[in-house]
Amino acid sequence: MARLPLQKQSIGLAVGALAALSVLGLFLPPHWTQLLTRVLIMALFATSLNIQVGYAGMLPLGHSMFLGLGAYSFCLLLVKTGMPQILAFPLALLISTAMCVIIGYLCLKSNEPMTFGLLHLAFNILLSTLINKWITFTGGEVGITGIARPAMLADTTYFFFFVLAWFVLCYIVIGIVVSSPFAKAAHGLRENEERLRFLGVNIARFQLVIFTISGLFAAVAGILLSMLDKGAFPAYITLTRSAEALMMCLIGGMFSFFGPTVGAAIVVVFGTVTSIYISQWQGLLGIIILACVIGFRGGLLGRGRKIGLSGDGS
Repeated sequence: MARLPLQKQSIGLAVGALAALSVLGLFLPPHWTQLLTRVLIMALFATSLNIQVGYAGMLPLGHSMFLGLGAYSFCLLLVKTGMPQILAFPLALLISTAMCVIIGYLCLKSNEPMTFGLLHLAFNILLSTLINKWITFTGGEVGITGIARPAMLADTTYFFFFVLAWFVLCYIVIGIVVSSPFAKAAHGLRENEERLRFLGVNIARFQLVIFTISGLFAAVAGILLSMLDKGAFPAYITLTRSAEALMMCLIGGMFSFFGPTVGAAIVVVFGTVTSIYISQWQGLLGIIILACVIGFRGGLLGRGRKIGLSGDGS
């Protein structure tokens, strides 16, 4: 089984990357700073998915619904109640977490992984359809627009550092979770579920906790994304968005803590830059995925082996 504790080298690399991001945020032009902000948000989204996929061996096929739940809960609270953003943020997280518990409970009613994945997919489709068709409440295909950020976050650079602070906070919490004895049980769930059952572990309850933690951090990413785009849009909750998160985990390495972050940076930057010159840039992204699957089994940071938070091999 993979070793979980953080190594000094990993901590040093993380601190170095944080320092580099801070410098880039100060000196990059506004449009590049905005792109870097989007990378951080999508990295958090991909990492939230990896809590289920990489650590617990679960395969949710509609993870974008929690990105959308966070974004829409936040924006609807602002539009429908006039609530200040400082209160809407935690309340939107509370609403999203409650929905996550309900959806997770229903999806985990069956012990079959295929059934879990299909139910997850069905809830994503249901929520996406609801958002598109309930025009008077969600804005339909147009979405919810015109959500202004607070005056202190209106500047692109200030908002970048706001997102960076949330990014670091969430990664610290996720790092603590995946370095805990709880994560060892999660690895056991991925490697040998039957053994955990024999040890008396309540698998369904354990999976629900993992599901909820994963959905919570996806909702945080959704709220930050809605603040970046100044609104909430149906594209947040599409199956394509769910597939993007899986691609990020796959490209970077779903058995590495920082793998989804690397994958998110590649997908977001590559998609943004190449789409300017090539209309069918998704084809090139497909080639990258094929290269990762064939030549880098386990992703760019996986080195073909199952690795833990430290980045070391089993």
